[in-house]
Amino acid sequence: MGTDNRRILVAAVVSVAILLVWQLLFPPPKPAPKPAEPAAAEAQKTPPPAAPAGTPAPASPAAAVAPAAPSAPEELVLLETADFRATFTSHGGALKSYVLKDPKYQHEVKGKLVPIELVRVGGGSPYPYAVAASPELGGSGSLFEEASGRAPMRVAARDGKSVTFEGTAGAAKLTKTFAVGDRPFELGLRLKVEGDRVGAVSVLGTGFLPQDAPKPGFFSGGAFVDYLRPICRADGKTERLSDDKGEVKVPGAVQWAGLEQFYFLAVMLPEKVGGECTFLHGPVKGELATAVRLPVERTLDTRLTLVVGPKQAELLKAYDRSLEQAIDYGPITRYFAFFAQLLMKLMKWFAGFVHNWGIAIMLLTLTVKLVLLPLTVKSMQSMNEMRKLQPEIDKLREKFKDDKEQLNIAVMKMYQEHKVNPLGGCLPLLLQMPIFFALWAALQTSVELYREPFLWIQDLSLHDPIYVLPLVMGGSMFLMQKLSPQPADSTQAKMLLWFMPIFFTFIMFQLPAGLALYSVVNNVLSIIQQQIMNRRSPMPAPAGGKS
Repeated sequence: MGTDNRRILVAAVVSVAILLVWQLLFPPPKPAPKPAEPAAAEAQKTPPPAAPAGTPAPASPAAAVAPAAPSAPEELVLLETADFRATFTSHGGALKSYVLKDPKYQHEVKGKLVPIELVRVGGGSPYPYAVAASPELGGSGSLFEEASGRAPMRVAARDGKSVTFEGTAGAAKLTKTFAVGDRPFELGLRLKVEGDRVGAVSVLGTGFLPQDAPKPGFFSGGAFVDYLRPICRADGKTERLSDDKGEVKVPGAVQWAGLEQFYFLAVMLPEKVGGECTFLHGPVKGELATAVRLPVERTLDTRLTLVVGPKQAELLKAYDRSLEQAIDYGPITRYFAFFAQLLMKLMKWFAGFVHNWGIAIMLLTLTVKLVLLPLTVKSMQSMNEMRKLQPEIDKLREKFKDDKEQLNIAVMKMYQEHKVNPLGGCLPLLLQMPIFFALWAALQTSVELYREPFLWIQDLSLHDPIYVLPLVMGGSMFLMQKLSPQPADSTQAKMLLWFMPIFFTFIMFQLPAGLALYSVVNNVLSIIQQQIMNRRSPMPAPAGGKS
């Protein structure tokens, strides 16, 4: 590969590296809740209701607004399936606890593995799927502090699959029926409002993120369980809360809305696309909510589907509401989401066959390598051909060192005489970039890798705890560069040989182990491939001696 051509490739690699580092070091802005009001800090003395027996208690904030004292004792109702255990409270007729039952969905708390609790609210916040009335219907106008959000409701009916609550929302009569859905991690909500006024009700998806919780970022090592962010899809666009404003309205008819964690979500899907979506910060720091506002023409009888569980692409896609868009591939890799989903399906098929996600990643890497083999071989052949011409090109540079125009004409004439494409070496490599980004996205965002072990690694979604894979990746990348045709330019040669392996090793230290495993296997296969090519077509010696 000629010096100019090599510069193109180096520039492309460096550009990709800069983009990756930018995405890692400067991720999209995360929710920055507004400071707690002084009055709210003083009102923390009333503790939240006790969690049901056998379920983890929701996180408690350092300060919380005390709810109004209930006039009736709390009554709890449990709905359970093979996938989850949902506990509903009569205070607000809402979801008080939602625990995933699969042992895979656990996280470590004080050295112990406990089930992941997807309901986490502050002591004074309404529980998820509480309903607040608009001022036209007699509500206070404050969705977080609306009395009906925590007011007692009567349990009108219950069985093993559903529960019905009756109460009021402002001046209107309110009936809410929760039922187990047909799909995994699904609940149904039938909402009936009866009154004599025109107004609206808002269904709240509430959450609380402690201020000392680990935040996602470059040094988080994949610990994304405590990540929380309001999300809504309306008018074909997926919006996420990215500022500290007290209230943000999302324009357009709502397809779905709720809260997301990195690997999990809790969203509402209106029966028909419609209503309005609003992102909210509560009066206490760390309180967040997404509200779906539904118009009421004196009466309302509607249904919502509630999806509360892991972000499994196939499961989300089945709703035909673009719910798979809740999987955030990042500002760069989201453009390759389609390819990422295809690669994820292939990797899932491998995992079903070999019953190990680490081996599935290795098989996926091998498959991608085989698919790209023709491009890679062509690239290596072109690099060798360009390397053979390098001494002649150096002579032309010396001859026309003061006339760049004549130099370019002479070099292009030489390429034509030898039937060499100057972009033949780097173009095939550049065409592989979408595959790389798609793999990056698939491996870094896949809940399927969550808590999946491989050899000494207990969780492929976290970084390698002893950093073996990043170091092996760096060493294999160095060896791969050493065996590849070296550019005549010693500066470029040193950059490719030393800087790039060190740079990417540093990046891999805190990225998911699954991604590091892919990089190691890819490098090893590239080394084998390069050795075979070198034996079939020995590399010519560098024009200027050792670089």
